[in-house]
Amino acid sequence: MKLKDPKKTELIYAATLRLVKQHGLTALNMAAIGKEAKLGMGTLYVYFKSKEELINSLFKHLKQLNTARIYSSVKPNAPFKVNVKELYDNYIFNRVNFYEEHFFIEHCSGSHFLDKEARKLDESAFTGVFELLNRGKSELLVKEIDNALLIAHMMGSANELVNFCMQQKIKINKSFLDKTFSLCWDSIKK
Repeated sequence: MKLKDPKKTELIYAATLRLVKQHGLTALNMAAIGKEAKLGMGTLYVYFKSKEELINSLFKHLKQLNTARIYSSVKPNAPFKVNVKELYDNYIFNRVNFYEEHFFIEHCSGSHFLDKEARKLDESAFTGVFELLNRGKSELLVKEIDNALLIAHMMGSANELVNFCMQQKIKINKSFLDKTFSLCWDSIKK
């Protein structure tokens, strides 16, 4: 059996991201992906047997990359607020710098395309922030509100800020992050 070329996988992934951003998940089809990636249909089907397999493979790949980037600077022994700020800043920078990836992940998360393994990976990405929020509650720093609601609030406001900045072509810098984190912190602190 011939080994698959990682460069072709990356071409397929990049084509898929572009097409999903332009037309959405449901409009995505293998013929369009092959054309966008400049690969024959036979080659495409050697790499992925179906649209669903491709979507799940790409989702898992991106979810692992994004999760690692977002948690990269969180230190177990750092003060709670410092870690929350690191997560917040990393999340925003990651959304800005990998906008197509986040667009794809968000659209997949709510779709019927994901298999059980992908859904489990999606859920496990929140384990670290759940643990961090529980630590904040035990240190009496965070409101006693369900973690899922706290995370939805924090991510929702961060997502809207990023979308606003992208639309208005606002550069995100340290001052901007500090101001927006202050708003986020004030909304979750006890």
